[in-house]
Amino acid sequence: MATRDDVPDASSSRRARFVGEDGARDGTAVVAARTRPDAMGIRPGCAVDLTGKVAVVTGANTGIGMQTAKMLADAGAEVIMACRSVERAKTAKARASNGGKNAVSVMTLDLSDTDSVRAFAAKFSKKYAKLDILVNNAGLNAMSGYEGPKTTSQGYDICMGVNYLGHFMLTSLLLPLLMKSEDGARVVALSSVTTWFGSNKYHYYYKGASKTKGNYGSSKLACLAMTVEMQRRLDAKYPKNKIMCVAADPGFVASDIWRDFNPVVRKIMSILALSPAQGAMTSVNAASLASIKKAQLYMPFSIKMSKLFKMNRSAAYTFGMPLLSKIFAGFSADAMAPRAKNAETNAKLWDLSVEFCKENGVEECEAYNL
Repeated sequence: MATRDDVPDASSSRRARFVGEDGARDGTAVVAARTRPDAMGIRPGCAVDLTGKVAVVTGANTGIGMQTAKMLADAGAEVIMACRSVERAKTAKARASNGGKNAVSVMTLDLSDTDSVRAFAAKFSKKYAKLDILVNNAGLNAMSGYEGPKTTSQGYDICMGVNYLGHFMLTSLLLPLLMKSEDGARVVALSSVTTWFGSNKYHYYYKGASKTKGNYGSSKLACLAMTVEMQRRLDAKYPKNKIMCVAADPGFVASDIWRDFNPVVRKIMSILALSPAQGAMTSVNAASLASIKKAQLYMPFSIKMSKLFKMNRSAAYTFGMPLLSKIFAGFSADAMAPRAKNAETNAKLWDLSVEFCKENGVEECEAYNL
């Protein structure tokens, strides 16, 4: 089992992580097409008709991101898969589009390169008049045998740069289109139980390669904290805005994060963990259900995992997540790690994030006005 600093979990990307869980439904119209029930009664698929909606899913070329894109597309949304390589995303596009039956396209987005982020936002804004759903799914865990770059193209820590800073810039640049969503837009940030271990001294993981193992947990805590802070600022500036910022923890999912582990560990994970499709359900529900609340964290459990983490976070992570994921599979709101709601450090994170955008060629964006 990985140490708490290794904490796999999260989304997809260069080396997809471990995420995952179920999806319970709540009273909204169910799309006719539905996949077969999965383990423990989990039934992957979007419960809401999304016809007419435009959705962007980052890191959608594999794992949870691909499954999220597919479910949103199956529900009728026009889905843009934002991936580092259009060529490598061809297979994922074919699956997400159901062989061309769904409206799915791929656009280039490399979150480790701010030039790519700005180019994506500019191209998307020229092509589309609105954005209804933004799932900031892409992620990177520079542990467990990771041999890629330690910094982004512009010299920021790779985990903080890809998982948080790149997504902050992307969301900020797309805010005008999110505001144009007729029925209200959703911004879904992928969270992780590693937020219970993450440091909110975000400046330690800003410029240059991280000198500790805590950059992943801190980057995920930043994503969660910004869900709270961006919603607070949007509501203060625009009281009648219809944007809903939420966080989704996919849970414990069997993904290729485990490929660097020995066969015994991989076998155990294949038994205990959920599939990428099951793991995508937290994001899909957060992006679509009418019952979702602003600035809230959603977990793939029918019990409150936060209670276990408050009692003993190490035990909750090491034993609770793998052993309880299938037994108590569900979908519910849960308490965030306390540091995610610290007003002082959240304000400092906002200032650092705006500084990042200004340092990297964003002359003007809506976030500067919040």
